[in-house]
Amino acid sequence: MKRKIILFLFVLFFINNLLFADDVDANESKIPPLVKIADSKYRFGEVIIDHKKRTLEFNATTNQKNGLIEYVLVHESGKVHESLFRTKVRPQIMHACLLLLKVPVESRFFENLWAEKPQKLNFEKSKIKIEVFWEQNGTSFSKAIETFAINSQRDAVLREGVFIFTGSKKIEGTYLADVSGSMIAVYADEESVINSSDHDSNNDDVWLANGKEMPELEVEVGLRFHLP
Repeated sequence: MKRKIILFLFVLFFINNLLFADDVDANESKIPPLVKIADSKYRFGEVIIDHKKRTLEFNATTNQKNGLIEYVLVHESGKVHESLFRTKVRPQIMHACLLLLKVPVESRFFENLWAEKPQKLNFEKSKIKIEVFWEQNGTSFSKAIETFAINSQRDAVLREGVFIFTGSKKIEGTYLADVSGSMIAVYADEESVINSSDHDSNNDDVWLANGKEMPELEVEVGLRFHLP
C-alpha cells in the first residue's frame, strides 16, 4: 500500500510538470495540494479522487434545459449558452486527474472522425462512464449523463458509454481547454478534455437538451466519473 501511495504521488508530480510548468500566469497554473481525506480517497482542489474505486467526483450546476447544445459540461467561463452544466473546476485539473488515474488519451479520435472513410475503432481503454446525481424536494436522483442530450434527427438520447478521454492541447505553454472552458463535448471539439464518440458527434445542428430528464435550472449536482 505504501508503495502505491508513493507511486501515486510521483505520478502527480509528473503531471504537475507536464501540464503546469510552462504556463505564463503562475497563479493560474498553481497546482492544488493533494490531501488525503480517507482510505484511498484524496481531495485535489475541488475534485474528490478515489484511488481504489477509480472514480472522480466534483460539483456542477444545471445550466440549461432547452435548445441546441454542443457540450454537456463547460467551465463557468466557457460557452455556457451551449452547455447543459457548468462548473468551477478548471479543465486542466480534470485532465490531470484522469492522467493521475492512468486513463490513456485517445489520440486517434479526431483524425478518424474527420477522415473521408471513418473506421469503427475500439475506444474501450479511454471510455469514461459519467453519472449525475442530485436532490430535489427531498428526493434523490441519479442518471447516466447520456440521458440529458438528445439527437433531434434520430429522436434518441446519446448511447451509453460514448464519452472518451481525448485530452486537450497545450500550445506555447497555454492549455487550450482552460482558455475555451471546454470539458465534455457532444459536438466534437479538439480543445475539450472529453468528447462523445456517438453517431453525429461531427454534426452541430442535431443535439438538444433533453428537458424531460434534466434537473431544474440552477440546481447543484454532483458528477461522478467511473474510469476504465
